[in-house]
Amino acid sequence: MNATKPGRVVLIDEADGPGRTTATLVASLAARLATLHLISGGDAVGALTSGLAALGREVSRTSEGARLRKAIEAGRAGANGNELWSKLRIRDWLSAMPPAPVLDHLRNDLALLLADDLESALEMMQIPSRMTGAQDSSDVEPTTFVDCVLGLWAFSRELTRAVESLAAPTLPQPGVIHSEKPDTEPNGSLLR
Repeated sequence: MNATKPGRVVLIDEADGPGRTTATLVASLAARLATLHLISGGDAVGALTSGLAALGREVSRTSEGARLRKAIEAGRAGANGNELWSKLRIRDWLSAMPPAPVLDHLRNDLALLLADDLESALEMMQIPSRMTGAQDSSDVEPTTFVDCVLGLWAFSRELTRAVESLAAPTLPQPGVIHSEKPDTEPNGSLLR
């Protein structure tokens, strides 16, 4: 996706790669939804969490990601988090899970919201008629797309604040130059 004007996002595929169409994006989303009926909740959560961890490793290669990673690792949150992941064997569980490409899925699903041919693509698709869940939902408030999007917005804002708060105790103050010796660990550091 590429921003061409403020507030305008355009889906752009790489020239040498396979082009995505609205139909293929809908098929991808429908396949992921259909798969949820075939796997356990633990496998779904594990693949998503493993995917988030893979994304975290990737973003750690950027200057901002490396800065946050180093700050979190240096503080109590990093030590406590590693202790929990070790003792509760979360690390072992997620290391055995195939990571879902969470950022690609998010971008593809957001691209569907911008598609001007979505209605015709949906008409071509065979959508499963029966969904699992609560049998009698007449007294439950309907869950809408906008509810979900606003929930994601609120969740991401809180999560962003939380990650920044975890890193804050060990981050250098903005605008302050620190002279530090390079890391002496075997693999060094992305920050010098």
